[in-house]
Amino acid sequence: MTDTRFLYKSLVDEDFQLFNKHKNSIDREVRKTFPSIPADFELKPVLVRNLEACGTIHNFKIALPDNKFAKISFLTGGFVMRPPGQTGPYEPPEPRISVDEALTSTADAD
Repeated sequence: MTDTRFLYKSLVDEDFQLFNKHKNSIDREVRKTFPSIPADFELKPVLVRNLEACGTIHNFKIALPDNKFAKISFLTGGFVMRPPGQTGPYEPPEPRISVDEALTSTADAD
């Protein structure tokens, strides 16, 4: 039996909000990995998988030109150590966006 926690699913509003919150970082890292993407092409997520770990691992499949798809991943939540001497309200750092260098021809391929 397949464990459905590991399957990609359609995005819900919260997934779009999270993607849009980090859109600039996602866009920068995807274009760094795939520099041939036209400058006017808007990156759009098509599937998502959120895995609970020490925080949440977010995997998005993003549509690219020529019917190709890229997978990006980042972590939110979990324990983060504050820099020594930092006071005041804590602002979590922007997540580190990982881009898989292998493109796929279907969104549901892993």
